[in-house]
Amino acid sequence: MCQIKFYLIKLWNIPNVKSNHPEKTDHPCQYPVELVERCLLALTNQDSWVLDPFAGVGSTLLAAIKNQRNVIGLEKEEKYLKVAQERIQALKLGKIKLRAITQPIHKPKNSDKVAQFPEEWRNGELNFNGKD
Repeated sequence: MCQIKFYLIKLWNIPNVKSNHPEKTDHPCQYPVELVERCLLALTNQDSWVLDPFAGVGSTLLAAIKNQRNVIGLEKEEKYLKVAQERIQALKLGKIKLRAITQPIHKPKNSDKVAQFPEEWRNGELNFNGKD
């Protein structure tokens, strides 16, 4: 049975796939497996069929396989197709790095550089009125 109630009552706070994300590949518009996984769990049943006509590096394929869904993926770019095949093989061997669906979002400490304003902003060196 679909698990839609569980996924409707929670806010989905899912990080983008960026350079330090465990799922990052060479695809420029890759989305996290967790995003598709939540949709599949909410909207499909085990053994349902899922179609991804733009499979890319296989995020939808991985989410479907991981959650016992049947899946068909289409991809015209051979380099992404190869990556998707490698990721599926790694999933089957238990060697793929995926962000856990229950993993909390990293919240930086105030002392972390990413949580601080740049020096130029603090010193008032930048002028945002379009003039230098």
